[in-house]
Amino acid sequence: MTKKEEEILTGSQGEICSKLLRLLVKLGDSFGADKLIQIKSAHTVLNFGLNFVNAAAKILNQVAKAGLKVKVRTSADPIVDMTYKDTLGNISKLFVLQDQLIRDLTDIGVKSFTCTPYYTDNCPNFGDHCAWAESSAVIYLNSVIGARSNREGGVIDIASAVLGKTPNYGLHLKENRKGQILFKVPFKNWDTFDLTTIGLYIGETAGSKIPVIQGLEKMSTDDLKNLGAASAASGAVALIHVVGRTPEANTLEEAFQNDKPEEIIEIERAILKEIKEKYSTEWSNPPRNIGIGCPQLSKDEVITILKKLKGKTILPEINFWICCCEEVRNEIKNSPYWEIVEQSGAKLATLCPMLTPLPRPYITNSGKTCFYTSATYRSLDDCIRIATGGLNHA
Repeated sequence: MTKKEEEILTGSQGEICSKLLRLLVKLGDSFGADKLIQIKSAHTVLNFGLNFVNAAAKILNQVAKAGLKVKVRTSADPIVDMTYKDTLGNISKLFVLQDQLIRDLTDIGVKSFTCTPYYTDNCPNFGDHCAWAESSAVIYLNSVIGARSNREGGVIDIASAVLGKTPNYGLHLKENRKGQILFKVPFKNWDTFDLTTIGLYIGETAGSKIPVIQGLEKMSTDDLKNLGAASAASGAVALIHVVGRTPEANTLEEAFQNDKPEEIIEIERAILKEIKEKYSTEWSNPPRNIGIGCPQLSKDEVITILKKLKGKTILPEINFWICCCEEVRNEIKNSPYWEIVEQSGAKLATLCPMLTPLPRPYITNSGKTCFYTSATYRSLDDCIRIATGGLNHA
């Protein structure tokens, strides 16, 4: 430790700072870290005011009352969208700690509530060290941006943000970012629904190992986001390399750092049908809610959905949620596409459709949501057809 860090540890900046640093030091010691390193960005999952976060919320409150501020750009996961308070009804009452959390996060300098902070001004550069929680955000940061973060948890993310430091271990080290398993995708005619399903398969197969994917060079960044989120949900994956597409995998050799894969797996199209069925909960009743946007959508993704909705009307008995960050929603509100939102009856929301307990039956195109909840897994086009025409149009 540096002399300044030792002084903080002994209380030079107050008891709370000392406790936060002690937490990071113990974490680093447990993983064999040689030092603490400076970070450029943080993202926290202390966002939802449900009772199970009581202990973490108490620590956050102590940090705020001590007058501490984050030292780096810090964002947080989505919160309940009170624009739709009437639609959510009693759901909003479950979030007993929400006001306190928002107040405390704001007081310490946290900005933006979204699981896609890279669509806001919290978008680090290649090689930057960060301390991010939220599995779908971490895998995007490591894979698509090429910045570096381990999968942090609540409180660790706040401690790192306030101190501006994180332990130097895991994915902060180049040698630990080496690919381990090679997944080959031999077929070319895939769509986003296929990619999300491939992500679920890769996550459950790779576990905590680093996958390298060959055959998906033409993926968009939004596709990478959705595939990565599914992988991070069904496994402990925090980094994927897509050969010819992601910044640390310009070649197969670079992805494996000139080593050989431990295993080679070819993903046949037949496996996709099995995975789609495995992660889908089928309901006998028609849906009450259909949600698109887990992780939250980019501006381009929202526009794609609204173009498909143009001239259509959502059935009155269904809530059709299109979920994005506040910045994207504001852009859509100030564009001609907002007219489609109003005419179709869709709900452009900033909530998390997975953590907000929307009444079932629930349908989504999100592999991540279907892994964690009892949702029906359908393609975007099927979701729109059901929302505007009923189950018989799926």
